[in-house]
Amino acid sequence: MSHTITHDTARQRYSLIVDGVEGYLTYERRQPGVRHITHTIVPDAIGGRGLGKRLVDAILNDIKADGEKVTSSCWYASGVIDKTPEWAALKA
Repeated sequence: MSHTITHDTARQRYSLIVDGVEGYLTYERRQPGVRHITHTIVPDAIGGRGLGKRLVDAILNDIKADGEKVTSSCWYASGVIDKTPEWAALKA
């Protein structure tokens, strides 16, 4: 399953649409070089397909590529970060 994830930098939001339903991840820039993940939202209608993890992986791949760090107040994103050594290494 391949659904395109888009990154809207103005809205600080990663999103994808599956079966006409949007899942998304939001973040803030509280300090230079650090992205703070605030929410990962995947509605029940499209849940259970690994879409939340895909959204978290997308932002973390961008953070890594940009040489930035990450913090998170989103329980889901924090769990993915903590369980993945490559992502945990990006924590600020």
